[in-house]
Amino acid sequence: MPRISHIFLQYTTCSCSHLWRIERSPPSYIFGTMHVSHERVWPYISKEIRQAFSSSTHVYAEFNPTDDTYWDDFLRCIVNRTRRVERSTNAATPGKIVDVHLMMEARRSNKTTGSLETPEYFCEKLFMVANSTTWTLAVDTIKSRVKNGTFGEPKMYEPEEFLKAYICSEFDDEYMENLWNTSTEFDGIVMRDENMSRRIHSLLKKSKKNRYFFAVGAGHMFGKREHLIVRLKKYGYKIT
Repeated sequence: MPRISHIFLQYTTCSCSHLWRIERSPPSYIFGTMHVSHERVWPYISKEIRQAFSSSTHVYAEFNPTDDTYWDDFLRCIVNRTRRVERSTNAATPGKIVDVHLMMEARRSNKTTGSLETPEYFCEKLFMVANSTTWTLAVDTIKSRVKNGTFGEPKMYEPEEFLKAYICSEFDDEYMENLWNTSTEFDGIVMRDENMSRRIHSLLKKSKKNRYFFAVGAGHMFGKREHLIVRLKKYGYKIT
């Protein structure tokens, strides 16, 4: 039986509703994504999230795979860094995770798209994964697949318990705190929360007419620290 059918049977009563509304006229929204294959979670995305995305005019994610300039800046940073540090390995083929799916759909719908984090951030995070030649080939492949709509689905490690918690909207501050204590994946999250909150605030100030839809990893909205939502509220936004 296909995996998606198994998931459907297991989580048929669940609905993913990790959505925050920024109260303004018109409203904008923050959607808590999960960096997994979109086919595993998209059937459970709530009607409210779908409507918020559909009504938006501007869609921003942590990075924008549809922007060639973004990839060019990323590669330039990779090349500069690998001149100092050379290391070869096999690069994994990027997949159409939820965030990428949203950005490609936004592009097909002629929405304005953009990124909340800089190419330099991802360069610093990923430059040791492969050498500059491998990254150049990978980025060329990404650009081509994004343009023709065939950005593939890799086999991804997706812990079932974590997936269920996301699909069934079971994430909360305590759940995420426990997760952070057992994983290094969230290293640097405080700085990322700060940088993305500044970026979102800047975009919201720039135009009060745009309907923004911000797609950000759900982990940035939970926890006992000053997470993304807390930081945005400090700018004076009412978020529900």
